[in-house]
Amino acid sequence: MMLNIQMRISLLFFLLLIVMLVALPAKAEQKLSVDSQLFDAKQAGRIILVTYADKHINRIPIGAADQTYRQRGSYSSSTWSKRVAASIGGDYKIKVLSQWPIKEIGEHCVVFLVSEDQSIVEVINALRNDSRIDNVQTMSTFKVMASKYNDPYYRFQTNIHSMDLAKIHSQVTGKNVTIAIIDTGVDATHPDLEGQIRQSKDFVAQKSSDSFGDNHGTAIAGVIAAKANNGQGIVGIAPDSHLIALKACWGIKAGGLEAICNSFTLALAINAAIEMKVDILNLSLTGPHDPLLSRLIEKAIQRGIFIIASQPDSEDEKSGFPAQEPGVIGVRSLSDSDIHLSPEDHILVVSAPGEDILTTLPKGTYDFVSGSSLAAAHVSGLAALLLQLKHSLTKQELFNLLAKANEPAFDALFSKGPQSNIGKIRSKADKRI
Repeated sequence: MMLNIQMRISLLFFLLLIVMLVALPAKAEQKLSVDSQLFDAKQAGRIILVTYADKHINRIPIGAADQTYRQRGSYSSSTWSKRVAASIGGDYKIKVLSQWPIKEIGEHCVVFLVSEDQSIVEVINALRNDSRIDNVQTMSTFKVMASKYNDPYYRFQTNIHSMDLAKIHSQVTGKNVTIAIIDTGVDATHPDLEGQIRQSKDFVAQKSSDSFGDNHGTAIAGVIAAKANNGQGIVGIAPDSHLIALKACWGIKAGGLEAICNSFTLALAINAAIEMKVDILNLSLTGPHDPLLSRLIEKAIQRGIFIIASQPDSEDEKSGFPAQEPGVIGVRSLSDSDIHLSPEDHILVVSAPGEDILTTLPKGTYDFVSGSSLAAAHVSGLAALLLQLKHSLTKQELFNLLAKANEPAFDALFSKGPQSNIGKIRSKADKRI
């Protein structure tokens, strides 16, 4: 009888322990471990990304009373995935630089470094025949699309004068529309940007401290959301939009706007943007087609996120992505204002002002900047204005409303509201496709 009571007490204690473990609060965000070699330009050609399905991602914990997933940290990887990564590294004599779960597509991503005494082609071919692995790819590099204007006497901004922005802002300012900028970081202390950045994440924080500032991202943020009526500086196209700065790129030259990013950092940032349920994703950059990023972009579009990306000046195998991805609105900086739609692959391309754009730069400064990066930011700002007016716009409706931005009567669209215009725009789009 005494033994029976002791067993009952032990069982009760065991059940109580399980309940306490299940009820523990979610852990704070875990730090992503990244080897600094991942950012070494000399090693870029020997870095590969491997992905494989992880059934443990988003799994419901056994015994959870409410049967809901309890997040245990943004970068928490399953033990199974880590064991697989270690096994692959050992089998092929390749070094793990970083790894993380891509929650939005249910896969685990591992970044490996192939040693110089190995043939990277042979390693990739062997990995592609490994039944544990779903996808293998080389690390892609992307560059931002802007250049600094150096003429100190050119003092007048003209890119927004024709739109009668003051009249538009009397109706809409981008309020309650969230725009994620995946770029270099943003100087949130700039007088025209202070308080405009609602959230920031840094996906290159573990890179060695040779970054040359956040010029490019700060310039993009200024075009989109610089403060209005604050008695100084410039005004952004959507000054009341909610900006999220996702740092995935780093500067490569002191005092310049040139910056680069790679498949790994961009995947981290895009995945974060999807998790945050942003409305618009601004990608003022270009590079080669990337399978991993393509899948994440497709997922973002499926979730209803509008993606605005820079269109390169020239098209080759090393550029054009992601602007040419189906569902992405590509933006080029040209003197004309043609709107292009390819009915065969449904690739959308719009032209917008991108030459001599006065915008914000770090440390409270301003300058004229040119490039399709600025044109993309221009379109992201306009998209925020239109979404404030009607949040349920489809991609095709938004594209055709953006086409009106080059017309003198664009501001009338906001005074009348798009409700009466959507039907006409939709019928025109149906004829064009």
